[in-house]
Amino acid sequence: MIIWINGSDIKTVSVIGKKTIVGYWNLYIEGTTRFVTLSPKEIMQYIPDLGAKQRYCYEDILDCEIEYLFGNLPKEVIAV
Repeated sequence: MIIWINGSDIKTVSVIGKKTIVGYWNLYIEGTTRFVTLSPKEIMQYIPDLGAKQRYCYEDILDCEIEYLFGNLPKEVIAV
Protein backbone atom coordinates (compact mmCIF):
# COMPACT_ATOMS: atom_id res chain seq x y z
CA MET A 1 0.00 0.00 0.00
CA ILE A 2 1.23 3.49 -0.82
CA ILE A 3 1.32 5.98 2.04
CA TRP A 4 1.46 9.76 1.72
CA ILE A 5 4.41 11.63 3.18
CA ASN A 6 2.27 12.74 6.13
CA GLY A 7 1.63 9.08 6.95
CA SER A 8 -2.02 8.84 5.99
CA ASP A 9 -3.34 6.28 3.54
CA ILE A 10 -4.23 7.32 0.01
CA LYS A 11 -7.93 8.00 -0.33
CA THR A 12 -9.85 7.62 -3.55
CA VAL A 13 -13.29 8.82 -4.59
CA SER A 14 -15.55 7.07 -7.12
CA VAL A 15 -16.58 9.14 -10.10
CA ILE A 16 -18.88 8.52 -13.04
CA GLY A 17 -18.16 10.08 -16.41
CA LYS A 18 -20.69 10.73 -19.15
CA LYS A 19 -19.63 11.94 -22.57
CA THR A 20 -21.63 14.87 -23.92
CA ILE A 21 -22.92 15.15 -27.46
CA VAL A 22 -20.07 17.54 -28.35
CA GLY A 23 -17.36 15.21 -27.01
CA TYR A 24 -16.70 16.79 -23.63
CA TRP A 25 -17.08 14.80 -20.40
CA ASN A 26 -19.29 15.49 -17.38
CA LEU A 27 -17.52 13.96 -14.39
CA TYR A 28 -19.83 13.31 -11.41
CA ILE A 29 -18.86 12.37 -7.88
CA GLU A 30 -20.72 9.12 -7.24
CA GLY A 31 -23.75 9.62 -5.01
CA THR A 32 -23.94 13.36 -5.61
CA THR A 33 -25.27 15.67 -8.31
CA ARG A 34 -22.06 17.69 -8.43
CA PHE A 35 -20.13 17.55 -11.67
CA VAL A 36 -17.46 19.30 -13.68
CA THR A 37 -17.19 19.43 -17.45
CA LEU A 38 -13.81 18.46 -18.87
CA SER A 39 -12.43 18.56 -22.39
CA PRO A 40 -11.24 15.28 -23.94
CA LYS A 41 -7.64 16.34 -23.25
CA GLU A 42 -8.37 17.22 -19.61
CA ILE A 43 -10.19 13.98 -18.80
CA MET A 44 -7.25 11.95 -20.12
CA GLN A 45 -5.12 13.43 -17.30
CA TYR A 46 -7.39 11.79 -14.73
CA ILE A 47 -8.67 8.71 -16.60
CA PRO A 48 -6.02 7.86 -19.22
CA ASP A 49 -7.49 4.52 -20.37
CA LEU A 50 -10.68 5.93 -21.94
CA GLY A 51 -11.47 4.60 -25.40
CA ALA A 52 -12.23 7.01 -28.24
CA LYS A 53 -15.77 5.63 -28.67
CA GLN A 54 -16.47 5.20 -24.97
CA ARG A 55 -19.56 7.09 -23.73
CA TYR A 56 -19.46 6.29 -19.99
CA CYS A 57 -16.83 5.51 -17.40
CA TYR A 58 -16.67 4.54 -13.76
CA GLU A 59 -13.35 5.11 -12.00
CA ASP A 60 -11.73 5.90 -8.67
CA ILE A 61 -9.54 8.99 -8.57
CA LEU A 62 -7.50 10.49 -5.75
CA ASP A 63 -9.18 12.78 -3.25
CA CYS A 64 -6.60 15.49 -3.96
CA GLU A 65 -7.65 15.41 -7.63
CA ILE A 66 -11.30 15.76 -6.57
CA GLU A 67 -10.38 18.80 -4.47
CA TYR A 68 -8.55 20.30 -7.45
CA LEU A 69 -11.44 19.68 -9.88
CA PHE A 70 -14.35 20.56 -7.59
CA GLY A 71 -12.71 23.11 -5.29
CA ASN A 72 -13.28 21.00 -2.17
CA LEU A 73 -14.55 17.61 -1.06
CA PRO A 74 -18.34 17.55 -0.80
CA LYS A 75 -19.80 16.79 2.64
CA GLU A 76 -21.33 13.59 1.25
CA VAL A 77 -17.85 12.28 0.38
CA ILE A 78 -16.22 13.34 3.67
CA ALA A 79 -18.90 11.56 5.70
CA VAL A 80 -18.18 8.19 4.06
